Amino acid sequence: MGKSVGYLTVMFGADLKGFEKAMKKAQRSIGKFGASMKRTGANLTRNVTLPIEQSMLKVKAVSGATATEFKELQNSARELGASTMFTASQVADLQFELAKLGFDPEEIDKAQASILALSQATTHDLAESGEIVAATLNSFNMEASESARVADVFALASSNAAIDMEKLAASMPKVGAIAGALNMDVEKLTAQMMTLADRGMEASTMGTSLRKIFIDLSAKGISLEDALNAINTAIDPVTKATELFGNRAAAAAVILAKNTKATSDYEAELRNAGGTAIKMASIMDSGVSGSLRRLRSASEDVAIELGG
Repeated sequence: MGKSVGYLTVMFGADLKGFEKAMKKAQRSIGKFGASMKRTGANLTRNVTLPIEQSMLKVKAVSGATATEFKELQNSARELGASTMFTASQVADLQFELAKLGFDPEEIDKAQASILALSQATTHDLAESGEIVAATLNSFNMEASESARVADVFALASSNAAIDMEKLAASMPKVGAIAGALNMDVEKLTAQMMTLADRGMEASTMGTSLRKIFIDLSAKGISLEDALNAINTAIDPVTKATELFGNRAAAAAVILAKNTKATSDYEAELRNAGGTAIKMASIMDSGVSGSLRRLRSASEDVAIELGG
């Protein structure tokens, strides 16, 4: 009996030591896991949450958003970041660009989805896409709610002619305000740019030439149609164009005069461009690459949640 008790005591003691050893090992593992999670949280805060927070604070400072408006912009940045190919950080940068151009929080909210679609459709930089759309709206005295209209015009122009977002960004600011002041709309002006681009004219030359043409037309009190008709019916079209618009804009005037049908066709297409940016963006977002981009954006939203 004494031997049995001794054996049980030895065995129990051995099992207890093994249990204590296992518990200490488990505690060390839990401690390492906790430290790892703490480092992960710190990394998420440093690399994801803080940059987005800083971007959003810049939006708040420039836009003058109230606390409620700022919260709505934050939420929209996260929602669009989680549901599109763009991250919340990129959406926040877009909001900042729009705020710098004078958009208030409500206008930013109305414009951003269309600009996202345009950027995706044309693979052009998101912040730069926002800048050119906003500048165009301002030039033509259009409302922020008409951002989709501008985005559709630019998306169609970029896909149907020898003009892209870079060329539009270079040429539109040079002539947009003048065209708007003369009550020309964005479709008509963009159609003229498409015609000039198709004939090899560089973007900067295109913008400055059209600006001079419009200024000279206003000073002379004649319409563009009458001027182009005068060039077409002249014995020497180049001389006539130079007489009307000078050496710097004569080439653009001759191109427009000789291609009125092409410009008219482009204008008709642009006036029926509704939905183009979204359709093109959907195509660009299809397939494996689109899925991976959306996964990246959704992952950032998870990281924001964990790091916040």
